[in-house]
Amino acid sequence: MELYERCLEKTMELVSEQGTHFTMSELAASLGISKKTVYQMFESKEELLLAVAEHGFTQIKQCEQRILQDPALSLTEKIRRLIIVLPEQYQKVNWYRVEVVAEKYPAVYRCIRRHLETGWEPTLALLQQGIDEGELEPFSLPVFQGMVIGSMEYFLTAPAFPESGMSYQQALDAMMDVLMKGIERRT
Repeated sequence: MELYERCLEKTMELVSEQGTHFTMSELAASLGISKKTVYQMFESKEELLLAVAEHGFTQIKQCEQRILQDPALSLTEKIRRLIIVLPEQYQKVNWYRVEVVAEKYPAVYRCIRRHLETGWEPTLALLQQGIDEGELEPFSLPVFQGMVIGSMEYFLTAPAFPESGMSYQQALDAMMDVLMKGIERRT
């Protein structure tokens, strides 16, 4: 694995353990390289975190394609998985530790928001298909989308979930249970 990739992975580990409070020196030491080498790849901590965010969303898009192309999944299961997709290596990350991103690293926060708010076309198409085929109750797609985006943003900043012992993945699963029960066709 090349150094750039190792740096991104180690950063995710540090974010999971410490939030964004780790130092570039800690990152360098954990990789067995000099801080100067880290700064040759990333001009600042914000640039590093931005690269980690972009890398994560690239992996999410790859997972989304696998879900969309999986013939074994039902329409509702594809919808559920698409909305809360997290690549395996990101499922162990403590996402509650990123609460200061908006304040300290605005470019990273804008990146996260942009990715949460865009790229919905495949999911919206599946939702519409579910309505058209009668598997889902008719509902407002923009309202549903807004609820998901708002929930995900809230989960990243709300202290209630980590205090309850609920992981980010558990919170996403619980959110999807509530949302899907609200839109699935009642028989």
